Amino acid sequence: MELTVTERIKLLRKQMKKADVDAYIVHHSDPHLSEYIPDYWKEREWLSGFTGSAGTLVVTQKNAALWTDSRYFIQAEEQLSGTEIELCRLGLPDTPDIPSWLAIYLKSNDCVACNGLLISVAAQRQLKDTLTSKGFKVRFDVELVAKIWVNRPAIPDNPVFIHQPEFAKVTVQEKLGRVRKELLARDADAYLMCALDEICWAFNLRGSDIAYNPVFMAYALVENDEATLFIDSNKLTPEVKVFLDNERVSVKPYQKVFDKLARMKRRIKLVLDPTKVNFMLFSEIPKNISVIESTGLVTQLKARKQEVEIEGIKEAMVQDGIAMVEFLYWLENTLGNEVITELSVAQKLLELRGKRLNFVSESFGSIVGYADHGAIVHYIATPGSSYTIKPEGFLLVDSGGQYLNGTTDITRTIHLGKPTDKQKKDYTLVLQGMIRLSMARFPRGTRGSQLDTYARMGLWANALNYGHGTGHGVGYFLNVHEGPQQIRPDNHLPIEVGMVMSNEPGLYRPNEYGIRIENLIVCIEDEVNDFGSFLKFETLTLCPIDVKPVEVKMLTTEEREWLNGYHELVYKKISPHLPKEIAKWLETKTRPL
Repeated sequence: MELTVTERIKLLRKQMKKADVDAYIVHHSDPHLSEYIPDYWKEREWLSGFTGSAGTLVVTQKNAALWTDSRYFIQAEEQLSGTEIELCRLGLPDTPDIPSWLAIYLKSNDCVACNGLLISVAAQRQLKDTLTSKGFKVRFDVELVAKIWVNRPAIPDNPVFIHQPEFAKVTVQEKLGRVRKELLARDADAYLMCALDEICWAFNLRGSDIAYNPVFMAYALVENDEATLFIDSNKLTPEVKVFLDNERVSVKPYQKVFDKLARMKRRIKLVLDPTKVNFMLFSEIPKNISVIESTGLVTQLKARKQEVEIEGIKEAMVQDGIAMVEFLYWLENTLGNEVITELSVAQKLLELRGKRLNFVSESFGSIVGYADHGAIVHYIATPGSSYTIKPEGFLLVDSGGQYLNGTTDITRTIHLGKPTDKQKKDYTLVLQGMIRLSMARFPRGTRGSQLDTYARMGLWANALNYGHGTGHGVGYFLNVHEGPQQIRPDNHLPIEVGMVMSNEPGLYRPNEYGIRIENLIVCIEDEVNDFGSFLKFETLTLCPIDVKPVEVKMLTTEEREWLNGYHELVYKKISPHLPKEIAKWLETKTRPL
């Protein structure tokens, strides 16, 4: 019989007592600090029942609390209901951080612990400093969940496959050469890779160890004269072994990375990203090794897409656009004639994408939120929660695909009836924010935090806002969320040529509806003049935007021209691939305002 959350917390407390631990911190993480993680590592989810992709659980002998951000406030409140776990809403002024919360319930010299495999070096340092400053003892070598999670899922053991040259576009040797060039610039000897998307990109390999993300569990070390992939050998097919041998990549068992680091030569200079290397692995590095900390070298390289990669993404966008247009046509012509639910919408999207050229999988679980469910930013429909969709109100659909030549992420909010004046104003403000960021021109060196303002100004002028970032980086047949670039208030890194990002402002009215409109954009060169070098965005996504809820008189001439021009492009690129009936429908949906 399945244990309740209460029973699981009780078992954890028994283990804490045996280990002489007064508070245990459970991170939603894996040894590679992935955003989305294999089921085996979902310790926080198993203990708390909260399924969001961001959140930390803290348990003492008498209290428990979970911290998560605004994307998951409503979801967490529902999933934690009936448990003893207190919800701590990150970003709100009255919410204590974890050390401050612990200071309320623990006394000086009490021991706070967590599993060092599941926390980054950077986060470990910060946590240690704040906890010790409050008089607590800290340990990062305590694993307690394995002792109580009886029917734990297996560690993923799926085979790796080659990202073939026609899709990868850039060879392994070219990529490793660029990494070594970065090492040379830092007078360094080696680069340690723990982030799974870095490893996949560098070695032109992909996998399926994590749902929606085509990655596999491995570590890697790139040195000036060799490259080593640490991976369980049974994940490698004969074809992959030959491929790696031809690329002069050595293969060693997954866990041997700990031994490799422990035995590294003296005076070697090792580059690593403290936000992407787990603390337990870092602890194996001998003290006489010179560690150079940097944003991930491969993270920086793959964020700036090569022109051939961008061409691949554009090809994938046509395929995704066909599927999206077929979906919108199906929705309009089926609603009212048969029962449609949030779950059946997600299934239809998958079915239509599955027919497209080079499609592999969804890039994340589709977010289909009808009516007030649209106000839950990362809502996932279940058989128990799925609404039947009616010919009225807003339907928010956020979905994406993994194609061999690109990753897509698109949100469309469709009004299924007659919009109210309030709904039209809200929708138009969101659309204006998306358009203004699409049209932005900015000098080289402009930061994501500065560009974020473009999308919010109209909302702010009406005392409105949204709690998530405006844009995240997107991988190349890789993770749908990647860095280091983001368009959000707290990301101060410059946006550079070749960076592919989302552009997704929103507005969410709890218990009413949610609105989000999202395209993917790529930063490109604009012009160079006496005032400097300027950049701009090119929109990659190809799908009509619902104009029914648009209050046209609110749009400026430039905004209306942008929307008309975008719709002209969508029709030009997508209509040749559609049956005549759907092409005709698309023509009506892309007519100029």
